[in-house]
Amino acid sequence: MRLHRLSLTAFGPFAGTVEVDLDEVGRDGLFLLWGPTGAGKTTLLDGVVFALYGRVPGARGEEKRLRSDHADAATRTEVSCELTLGEERLRVVRRPEQQRPKKRGEGWATEQAKLVVSRLTDGGWEPVSTRIDEGSEHLRARLGLDVHQFCQVVLLPQGDFARFLRAEPEHRTELLRTLFDVDRFARAEEWLAEERTAVRARTEEARHQLGALLDRVAQAADVDVPEELAPELVGAGAGGGVLRWVADVRATAEARLASATARADAAAAEVAAADTELAGARALAARHTRRDQAAAELADLERREPGLTRLRAERDAARRAEPLRDVLDAAGAAGRAAERAAAVLAGAVAAWQPVAGGRPADGLVARELRDGAAEARALLPEVDRARALERSVAALARQVGELTGRCRAGEQDLAALPEQVAGQEQEVARARAATAELPGLRASLESAEAALVAGRAAAELDGTLHGLREDTASARDARADARERWLDLRARRLDGMAAELAAGLTDGADCPVCGAVEHPRPAAPGGERVTAADEDAARVVADAAEAALTAATGRLEAAERELAGLRARAGELPPEEQAGRVAELTAAVRTATGLAAGLAPAEARLRELVGRREEVAARLGADREELRARTAERDALGAGLAELTARLAAARGEDADLAARVARLSAAADACEAVVAAEVDELRTRAEAEAARRAAEERAVTAGFDDARAAESALPGPGRLAELDGRLDGHDQRVAVLRAQLTDPELADLPARPDLAALEARCAGGTRRREEAVAELEQARRCTGSLEELVGRVSAAELTLAELRAWSDQVTALADLAHGRGANARRMRLQSFVLAARLEQVAEVASRRLLDMSGGRYTFLHSDAQGRHGARGGLGLDVFDEYTGARRPTKTLSGGESFMASLALALGLADVVTAETGGVRIDTLFVDEGFGTLDAQALDAVMTVLDELRRGGRTVGVISHLEELRTRIPTRLEVVAGRNGSRLAG
Repeated sequence: MRLHRLSLTAFGPFAGTVEVDLDEVGRDGLFLLWGPTGAGKTTLLDGVVFALYGRVPGARGEEKRLRSDHADAATRTEVSCELTLGEERLRVVRRPEQQRPKKRGEGWATEQAKLVVSRLTDGGWEPVSTRIDEGSEHLRARLGLDVHQFCQVVLLPQGDFARFLRAEPEHRTELLRTLFDVDRFARAEEWLAEERTAVRARTEEARHQLGALLDRVAQAADVDVPEELAPELVGAGAGGGVLRWVADVRATAEARLASATARADAAAAEVAAADTELAGARALAARHTRRDQAAAELADLERREPGLTRLRAERDAARRAEPLRDVLDAAGAAGRAAERAAAVLAGAVAAWQPVAGGRPADGLVARELRDGAAEARALLPEVDRARALERSVAALARQVGELTGRCRAGEQDLAALPEQVAGQEQEVARARAATAELPGLRASLESAEAALVAGRAAAELDGTLHGLREDTASARDARADARERWLDLRARRLDGMAAELAAGLTDGADCPVCGAVEHPRPAAPGGERVTAADEDAARVVADAAEAALTAATGRLEAAERELAGLRARAGELPPEEQAGRVAELTAAVRTATGLAAGLAPAEARLRELVGRREEVAARLGADREELRARTAERDALGAGLAELTARLAAARGEDADLAARVARLSAAADACEAVVAAEVDELRTRAEAEAARRAAEERAVTAGFDDARAAESALPGPGRLAELDGRLDGHDQRVAVLRAQLTDPELADLPARPDLAALEARCAGGTRRREEAVAELEQARRCTGSLEELVGRVSAAELTLAELRAWSDQVTALADLAHGRGANARRMRLQSFVLAARLEQVAEVASRRLLDMSGGRYTFLHSDAQGRHGARGGLGLDVFDEYTGARRPTKTLSGGESFMASLALALGLADVVTAETGGVRIDTLFVDEGFGTLDAQALDAVMTVLDELRRGGRTVGVISHLEELRTRIPTRLEVVAGRNGSRLAG
């Protein structure tokens, strides 16, 4: 991985946009990122991490304050980074979620985070992804490092590794876990612990299940569970006792089943004999009951025989009259038809008399009436035409009146328009003149107002300058006093620095100067003690005085520049004359503005009047032409209407109108034709009725009736004959059946009626004894069946419990081993063992660089010994001193030695992590701070190691604020801090 270009906008302390060409500054392979504390050196590295991972390292990433407080509200926070990953050159542009002003209205809107990843091709930059999840996955797959690994491998934060170097073994786990993936080993530990808990729970559950099965066996067999098989003891040993007890219980239950079966069979035989005897007695009692019921019913039917004679006579007459029903119905229908025809004839004659006019009702009169109606009907369309002509003449008369009024009004409007047009033209001319003068008047007014404002402001500011000059002089004196006070305290503290260090020494603790743990002659203060707090307080006061002087000087210079500008804009006229000129120009502008504002309406009104004049003239000519045409049309239609009206009056005669004449003649013709038709129909029906009556009389006498009326009265009603047949035939059939039943041999000569109550009581007693025996048998069968099922389940539960006990012992042993307990003599957890192996690799790689930087004196040694008070071991780290041949704790190294050891450890850890993540080549490294603890010789050794790092095209960036490094590293990038944010120098 190689970084090429970095651009930050509104990010951290940088208010604007800063761009870093890392190819240019890293052309020598080594460059210095220099600047005072807090200027923003580390922020440049935060920008790289944010572009690649969407977050910044350490505690700075927890607050999510990426946007610069110095940035303008309209500027968006953005980071752009160009880098090469493998054979691919990428450009990553990322924005965080941030607030921006709303485009409409007031307030703020939230702008969502954004990520754009592009790839450089022969045709330029080609988009790879615009989605955050997809683009982040693309970068992660090619980097091969997570954010923690990247920060440790590429940025090399010396402070973290210095703490790692001096930490207790158990505390080194935190950093190593972020760099090396031991999650699968942690998951293995968790799985073993969870499986141990789960198998114990399953074993306990299996023991409870076995105890519950034994309880069910005891309940089914109605026995007690032995004490040695109590719930808290069951499953503790081998399962032979359980199975033997269950087999004994099962044998006892089978013996009870055989005894119950014998008793049930005997009771069933006794009940069968009693049931047979009871069935015979019930059959004999039923025959006695049937014979008694038949005799009683036959006596009742014989008593009702005299009352059926009248019904038999009615049925005989009905059977003789039924064949005559059709001829009788025909005679009645013919008589009724003749009566209806006579009534119709009378009505038709009554309707004809009022319109007959003394004429007889015959076919000739009806034809004359039809011809008259047809002649009148032929003239009906002329009536509609006459009405249409009347409407047309009326409409034309109205149009003529309207056109006459419109012509008169048009002539009046046309006479008044010329005068109005002339007046409007004069008003337009005045407005155009005012419009032409208005720009010059406004420009003059603006110049006069600006000069007036500048003159008044210059007079006010001239009085303020005296106070600003006095404030600047006071601030300059205060700055001098504060700086003199701070320098004096600093000199006195440096003189007593040995005593200050001695005051912080305690027995057994390392000396920060020599590293010794014994302090035989600590230095004593020589006078009044000046502490670091005193010096810091004086320096804060001096910095504040310096800032106050800078602010006062800035205010004075700004006021003087402003006064010069105001006097230049005010001109030579005094403010009083300028005010009078402004008043005159204001009045002139107001008058011209009023006239100019009316130009557009005046021109529109003029166009309107001219157009109206032309429109009125055109409309008046058209109305006059239309008036002449409509008058001629009205006169022609009036003459035709008078002629048609006279012809229709002659055809109407004495009737109200032609329609009434047509209706009257048609009605008279209908009445005449109705009389003729009714006379013919009445004659025909009278003859048919007489013939039907004679035929009915002859048929009635032949059937044995006196006349047709007697035969008609004997006709049965609907269903009456069937009712009589059913009633009489049913009576006769039932009498025959009963008489045959009483003579049946089964009911003749019966023995005495048996005693059913005594027999039923004896049978019920036997049934009760049989049911008791069957219930006992069923209970024995259920017990035996339940025990047969439970024996198999108890055997399976005993086997399952034994398997679970064996698996629980294995899992418990493995879980204790993985968690540093049990047979684990080193008390190392599984993941700690893996991390210890990685730390041993790191120590081996880091020792080669530490040996070079320390002049062949120190190498790292890995220790897997337990910690203090029996704490878990495996992550210990010591140094071997070649000068003394002794193994020393890393805490005993001096400040410079600790820096070299931390740098060697960081570089070694970067190499191991790179190999662990797939061998991704890191071509850009950054080393952060710590160089201030080195002497000149140690610094030379460290610089030699850094020179070796840039071999093979690698670029190393050193981050520091030391002045000495500016002379050792010629290529540098300087960050400058200011009140309005930081920037890059140059």
